[in-house]
Amino acid sequence: MNKTALERRALRRSVWGNLFFAALGFGFAASSESEAILLDGFFSLIAFVMSLLTIRVAKLVQGPADDWFHFGYSSFEPMLNTIKGLLLLGVCAFSLVSAVNALLHGGRPLNPGWALIYAIVAASGAGLLALAQRRAAKATGSPLLEVDVKNWQIDAALSAGVALAFSAAFLLRDSQWAHLLPYVDPALVTVLVLLMIWDPIRIVADGVGELLAVSPEKAVQEQVQEEFARLVADDPVDSFKLRMLKSGRTYYLLAHVVVTPRTRITGVEELDAMRSRITSGLRALHPPWEVDVVFVADKTLA
Repeated sequence: MNKTALERRALRRSVWGNLFFAALGFGFAASSESEAILLDGFFSLIAFVMSLLTIRVAKLVQGPADDWFHFGYSSFEPMLNTIKGLLLLGVCAFSLVSAVNALLHGGRPLNPGWALIYAIVAASGAGLLALAQRRAAKATGSPLLEVDVKNWQIDAALSAGVALAFSAAFLLRDSQWAHLLPYVDPALVTVLVLLMIWDPIRIVADGVGELLAVSPEKAVQEQVQEEFARLVADDPVDSFKLRMLKSGRTYYLLAHVVVTPRTRITGVEELDAMRSRITSGLRALHPPWEVDVVFVADKTLA
């Protein structure tokens, strides 16, 4: 199975998984009166809607450029990831405000039996899907799947936390601390939101950075600099200047190569041969690069 087919299959798996867990969460939230489970259901519902959009975006970024987008659709990936991160932040903020309000006003009623059953089922299912999606993300190198893995990890962590807390609540129910039971759910929501809010923040930060044409991480830049220097080591080149950006799964390099009369360039054909060798060498790296090589004689133009 090629990478494109594997990516689409993984994305479809995520769609059905999110739909199932959204329905499961809303159903058990009504039975247990748990806002922690309701929060989990909203996460799954948002992920379901975004998964449908993700399938469409995955098709677009694999397609060619057109009259509307001359450089292709690679920027749609960070845009979608940014929207997904913002929606998750919104759910976190709403849930945190609601939980703090409940803590200040006597807590909320809770049926820990139903809540515990849900949490065990949801944590197990989300954990298995996170593992499956991680394998697919590694095999395809898809940024869309990498964010999807984070979503399932958040979902699994949320459900596992719910399971632990409601196990304690189940023990509290018939003890001398039974009066604390209404506070378990809002306290749990508060702790979980504070723990997992950093992942959506990172998703938004990375997505906005790519939309603003941020350069790749320093280690990747150094690798490209070294490989480029090796590729032109035997050519009559005075110097070069490399500029790089990352947008979704696309890594783009603009290289200005300085040549002067003393470099003994014989014609355009020789420059084309150099350009072809440089491009082939950089596309053999991981990740592969889209490369434009510009030859100039004046160093100030580089």
